[in-house]
Amino acid sequence: MFLRGANVGGKNVFRPAQLAASLSHLGVVNVGAAGTFVVRERTSVAAIRRELVQRLPFECQIGIRPAKEIIDLVRADPFAGVRFSRDLRGWVAVLGGKPKLRPALPLPFPTSGVWSVRLESIRGPFAIGLWQRRPAGFVFPSNSVEAALGVPATTRWWETFGRIVAVLESSSPS
Repeated sequence: MFLRGANVGGKNVFRPAQLAASLSHLGVVNVGAAGTFVVRERTSVAAIRRELVQRLPFECQIGIRPAKEIIDLVRADPFAGVRFSRDLRGWVAVLGGKPKLRPALPLPFPTSGVWSVRLESIRGPFAIGLWQRRPAGFVFPSNSVEAALGVPATTRWWETFGRIVAVLESSSPS
């Protein structure tokens, strides 16, 4: 599960560990502080969404993807050959629907000058790209992806997807 707009330090009073504990009957594991969770028990997307809406003290977009999609994405290694650093990171945006627009890729943001975010590819429900530090300020991938594709998106750094797979692989299937 990927929550958009649930940042811990932001406007919402949000405690991911408390939410995960309240969903322990679903085997929910909190991954980080940005509203990323793994549901280890088998259940429907509708049931997960219903439980979340009942417990969240604010409205947000909820992206729910099957474990197989996440594992397949990580195993495909879309960043093979890219050397990450403090100044260059990979990201994946979970799309809130089928893209309404299909821009030519790769697509840099800003579109002129030195890019900060570059949309590299779209693989099913995921937009994949790179972020690089630039002197002119921070550009967050979600806003760029939403503008380019015309659908809501919530973004996580690539290493978060690795952590999700580690949780999934350490869980016994239910």
